[in-house]
Amino acid sequence: MHKEKDLQVVENPSNKILIEDFELDAVVFSKIADAVPDMIYVTDIQQMRKIYTNAAIHHLFGLNQNQIEQLGLRFFEKTIHPADQEMYFKSLERLKYLEDDELDELTYRVIDKNGNTHWIATRRKLLKRDYLGIPLQIVGISQNITPQLELQQEKQRLIDEQAKAEVVQQQLLFKAIIDAQEEERRNIAENLHNEIGQLLFAAQLKLGVEETESRALLQKAIKKVREVSFELTPVLLSDMGLEEALKDLLERKLDPHHISFNLSFTIKEFRLNRNLEVIVYRIIQELLNNTLKHAKATHVNVLIMQKDDELYVSKTDNGLGLDKNILLDTKKGFGLKSIVNRIHILNGVFEIFSSPDKGTKVLMNIPLNGAE
Repeated sequence: MHKEKDLQVVENPSNKILIEDFELDAVVFSKIADAVPDMIYVTDIQQMRKIYTNAAIHHLFGLNQNQIEQLGLRFFEKTIHPADQEMYFKSLERLKYLEDDELDELTYRVIDKNGNTHWIATRRKLLKRDYLGIPLQIVGISQNITPQLELQQEKQRLIDEQAKAEVVQQQLLFKAIIDAQEEERRNIAENLHNEIGQLLFAAQLKLGVEETESRALLQKAIKKVREVSFELTPVLLSDMGLEEALKDLLERKLDPHHISFNLSFTIKEFRLNRNLEVIVYRIIQELLNNTLKHAKATHVNVLIMQKDDELYVSKTDNGLGLDKNILLDTKKGFGLKSIVNRIHILNGVFEIFSSPDKGTKVLMNIPLNGAE
């Protein structure tokens, strides 16, 4: 009888073939779903309630299937992180426009039974529509990706710490280089003043009164030695500070060439960090040397201004302009490249604005703690 009935089913084209021996019932599916570590659920998006949840969800939130279903909308309000609820509910509206075979993905935070926050990555698709084609239910699978995110955050923290350590190491090395350079400048200046200068002065004393030309040349040489010595070790910088040292520098450099200048100096502290003062002084010194060599300028503006925790430095002239590609030329622009390298090591910003016959403007932003 059973065989005849089976044959009738097969032979009837209006019925589907039933393979009862391989059909998975709800109990078997539930056991499989409870065995996997991921969270599996079915949501009625019309009534906003979970109509199926597996063991992973029950364990995370400390609620069983009946409790979750009875909570309805309050389950979402209770478990989804307040900062992500608006995004979550908007995403449900998006599901209503999906095709049946489309997947929707969402990452958001939930709060577990102990008040701890977890990051959840979920993938959802439509499970059921009504006779009008309106979506009724969705099925989804979620993973707790908090451990992966924490691992990524720890990795990023280590990368950031390594980067900070490298910056500190660079700054220490830079400070050592600056100190060594300044010490070498002092040694050279002392040798020029105490040895070469004295020898020239002694030679001048041995000259006869009638040897006026030789005496004038020696006097000129003595003066030049003093200038070079002072250029190497600006006493005013250590004794009086950056403002007075820059005023003296501008006068000594520009007055002999009949170049007018203006210095604007506005800082909150009485004195800046010693290394920073040296760096700024050397930068302006190098920029003025470039102006004298190449710009044919008649006026120079220098601005030093403190704003919050940064020092703004600018130097402007009305000269011939500068080809900014010089910074890309490996055989030229060593002075400018040295300035750029110093600024970058200090975590600062260096910019050049220039055009032919319209002068050059150099802008620098330097963190006040960059040279510490």
